[in-house]
Formats: sequence, structure tokens, C-alpha cells
Amino acid sequence: MRVLLLKPRPTAVQFGLAPFFQTEPLGLEYIAAALMPAGHRVRIVDFRFERRPLSRILNEFRPDVAGIACLHILDVPETLALARRIKQHDRAIFVAVGGHAAGAYPQALDGAESVDAIGVGEGERTMPSLCEAIERKRPLHDTPSLLLRGVNGGFRATSGAQDWLDLRQVRQPERGLVARYQSQYCCLNYMPVWTIETARGCPHRCKFCSVWQFYGGSCRFHAPETVRADFENTGRHVFVIDDLFWGNRQQSEELADALLRSPERKAWMLVQSRADLVGQNPDLLRRWRPLASKFDIFFGFESPTHEGLRSLHKGTDIAKTLVAIQTARELGYGVTGNFIIDPDYTEEDFALLWDFLGTHQLYRAGFTILTPLPGTEFFEQSREKLQVLDWDQYDLHHLLWQPRLPVERFFELYCETWKRTVLNAAGRKKWWKWVAEVEIRHVGRMLRILRRTQRMLDPSVYMAETRIPLRAGREEYGRRLAD
Repeated sequence: MRVLLLKPRPTAVQFGLAPFFQTEPLGLEYIAAALMPAGHRVRIVDFRFERRPLSRILNEFRPDVAGIACLHILDVPETLALARRIKQHDRAIFVAVGGHAAGAYPQALDGAESVDAIGVGEGERTMPSLCEAIERKRPLHDTPSLLLRGVNGGFRATSGAQDWLDLRQVRQPERGLVARYQSQYCCLNYMPVWTIETARGCPHRCKFCSVWQFYGGSCRFHAPETVRADFENTGRHVFVIDDLFWGNRQQSEELADALLRSPERKAWMLVQSRADLVGQNPDLLRRWRPLASKFDIFFGFESPTHEGLRSLHKGTDIAKTLVAIQTARELGYGVTGNFIIDPDYTEEDFALLWDFLGTHQLYRAGFTILTPLPGTEFFEQSREKLQVLDWDQYDLHHLLWQPRLPVERFFELYCETWKRTVLNAAGRKKWWKWVAEVEIRHVGRMLRILRRTQRMLDPSVYMAETRIPLRAGREEYGRRLAD
């Protein structure tokens, strides 16, 4: 079978750190690694950077199956557009959609006549089973973990669901299939960047997160020796995409030992972890530190108050946040992270956040607006107050319901928050300092990215896109002040 795997180019990536985080489609590389041993011919196309039109790619490769990665709800509009264009080119091509967003909330694809199936399991297992069934002309309703398009435009589940993969048996990703795009992948000012996965899932129950709900709170790990081989096959800059790094102490120790036995060292690494884990395990962090010259930790700080953390179900407190910051810095790790801005914020809440950022010198931070992502319990609980259901607005930087403050004032304060970070090229970190940190061949791209991120500092840009009624917000705020 000829299998074409596609990474869509999302249309809503104007705000936040999206321009700074353009990483390789690792999930598609893992799927390719599962398909190729069975003799299937696989090609990966990343439309974020692909210049050839889809029609030319289809004519050249002539796929039997097209798999589209719908990782985030923002990918839905372009996923549907790609599916339509594929079917217009050749209705015989079987179109399957998978990825986190599609599996967590397949309802977003209801009525999609150009999508033949939705994968709701892990692609490394679902796609080989699907391709085998198509090739052997077996009934697809016997293929587990699929939703098949019905005659009424909806999707119906096939018989049964596959268990989660044993990641110790998963092959290394087929990185060669994206080699032509590798120079485009970046994280912050590091270019190019390679992506590694060592674990999948998270046992914590954060209110806003869909990962634990999708995987049922499970957390599984790749074999240390497989990760080591993959580590040796990647370049100087590495982003470990695990949702929870250092989440299992024994596994983390075994993996550190395996990597330290390798002569490979990186110029820069980035991992994502929790503040309580970092503060509780300084000896574990000390063991990992020699693996890269620069080693950054991305924290989900989320809130500067204990009450805020409790409302988000973080299961930690501010004291642990402060210990984590101190521990990481003392051990030579860079500290970066994200805070969630609740639409219920008052001016005092913004001021408290600014004071927290300044006191602890957290200038490498991002700020997202509290967003109920489809597929989470939070989304279902928020349905009554949601005023926006356009998926392009679910990028964590748009308001989805009326904030406590007037919309204009909310975005003024939100932008002022961003101005206190290093991304403010006219303030804290000048543009030429960014340019000095990249290779000469990447200077032009860095300037383009930095220019795009300055939109985050302009309230009028947000106001131009908001779908929230402005007059109603002003009137409600006036009533609250009067009360």
C-alpha cells in the first residue's frame, strides 16, 4: 500500500508562542515506523513548510490511503479542507484522520463526508490494522479503535478498542521521512530542533488538560535503550515532548544511566515537568544535568496563588513552585513556563501576577487564557457559558465567554503582562540580542518570528478577532462596580 501521512498547516497560530514552537510531526514518524516493516510505502508531508501543492503530491505518489494528523482542535478546519481536496482529486483514496484532538473529540468531524474513518486509538497500531484490512479487502467494522463514516454523515464505532501500546515494543521513529523539513523545526531561538519522546500520558488531573482524560490517567515509558539510540540519532538541540518528565523516579534514573553511557551530548535540551517533582528530586536533576550544555525546564506554573492552583486542580501549592524555581536555578537549569489567565481576573489579579513575575524574575514565561478544550470534562461543564464554538478561537489566546472586566480592559492588561517578558523586543530583550543567539543562516527567520510575536503586545489585534459582545460586557462591569 502507498500511505501518505499529512501534517496540516493550522490557520489560527497568530498568538502565543506558536511561531517559536514548530516541531517535527513525531507521531507521524512513529506511525511510519510501524507501517514500513509490513512493506507499505510511506511518505510524510508537513504542510507548514511544504511548497508543492497537494495535487502535485497526489499525482506523484498516488496514495491508496491518506492519514491526516489532527493533533489540536485548531487543526480541524484545515484537516477537513485537506480531506475534501483529496477526495476531489480521487475518491478512491481512503482518508483517515487521527491524532489527539480527533480521538479526544471526534464530534468535531461530524458531517465530514470526505473523511472515511477516525482513529481513536494510537496510530502505531490503528494505521497498520486499517491498511491491512483495506489491502486484504476485509470488512473495516472488524478493525478496532476506528469510527467509520455512516450514511447519515455521522460516525459509528467499530467492534472493540485496542489496548494502549506497550511502548517498550515501539520502533524508533522514521526521522528520515522529514529530513527535508528539519531545518525549519525550532524551539525559541534554537534552530533546528529534534523532538524525542520517552513517555506517554500523565497521571495528574489538571482541570484544563485533555491528556490524562484521553489516556485514562495512564503513563507508559519507552525502553531506555531505544531512547538512547534515538538520542544518538538526533541533532544538537532536543525538545523532549513528554507531558510529564521525571514523573517516575525509577524510570528516570534508568533512562539517565542509559543516556550517560552514551558519548552523545547535546548543546540544548528542553523538558516539561511539574514544580513539585523538581523540588522533591534535586539529586535526580543533578544526574540529568550533564547531558546538555544548556538545559531548560518548562513548568506549568499556571497561577501565582494557592487558590488559583487549587481551582485548576493542580494538586500542588505556591511553596512548591518557589522551591522548584530555586532548585532548578541552583542546579544550572533554565526556568521557563506558563501561567493561565482566568477570564474572571480582576485588575488586582493581574497586578498580583506582575508582582510575582518581577519578584522571582520569571521573564521567560508564556500566558494562555483559560480554555475548555473539547474532549475534557471542563469543556462539558462549561457548555452553558461558552459564547464561541469556532475552533479557530480555541488557541488559548481568545476569550470564549464574557470576562469579569470589559473585554477591552482585559486585553489591555493581558498585553501588558506579555510586555513584561523577554518577547518584548522593544523592552526587556532587544531584537538584536535574539539575533545574536542564532546562526547567521537563521537570522532572517528569527526576525520574522520575532516580528510575528509582537502581535501579542497589541490589544487592538485581539479586539479585531474577538467574538465576545463588547457593550454587554461594559454594562455588566458597570453594574458590578455599582454593587
